[in-house]
Amino acid sequence: MIKQQRVVIDFDLLRQFSARNFRDLGGRPGSGGRLIRTGKVYRSSHLGAVPLESPIRQLHLRTLVTLQSRVEVKHLGEPEPASRAGVRWEHIPMGDEWFSSKGYTRISDDPAKVHLALVMHFREDWRRFFKLLAERDVYPLLFHCSAGRDRTGVGAAMLLSLLGVSRARIVADFLESNVVFTKALLTGEQLDPLFELIDETGGIEPFMREVIGSTADELAIIRQDLLEA
Repeated sequence: MIKQQRVVIDFDLLRQFSARNFRDLGGRPGSGGRLIRTGKVYRSSHLGAVPLESPIRQLHLRTLVTLQSRVEVKHLGEPEPASRAGVRWEHIPMGDEWFSSKGYTRISDDPAKVHLALVMHFREDWRRFFKLLAERDVYPLLFHCSAGRDRTGVGAAMLLSLLGVSRARIVADFLESNVVFTKALLTGEQLDPLFELIDETGGIEPFMREVIGSTADELAIIRQDLLEA
């Protein structure tokens, strides 16, 4: 049951983290010992401004995926790479119903299940996200939310699971956000409810098909494009 508890968002603080919490998801061993291709998929915090020294300025992106709600984009600014020539900007406004100019409503009153709730409440958005990843001409691609740790974190966890990355490595990637956000630290246990649901569904393949709604063909294409031969 969702409690209508309003949480204030410190947009001034979030502006300081623009283009931070950035990393390449490539280089990790996946299915069959194959590595995830580097230079294909990146994750980040919001991109309302990109500092001159940021490695994001050197990326030759084809696709930028914004998972922020419309309110967040309004307050933090449209992502800078969206204005670059040749970059396709896909805005998947995840959480519009929860965010307002006054803050956001918690989607779970159980802190241990917030990240599972971010998957289950936004399944249609994740369906759109993974359908996009299955297009053949979208890479290099960067996806982000405001902090780049929660919505982006569960998106990365599902993608890495699909590619056969071990859970220990998925958790390690999830916790890298703590280097940037040193308060209200993430814990590996926050992904446990998601992993448990994946296991209960029969593994990542049936989870992606039955819970998220991806097709087998889409999942195969994502693996083909992101895993080294």
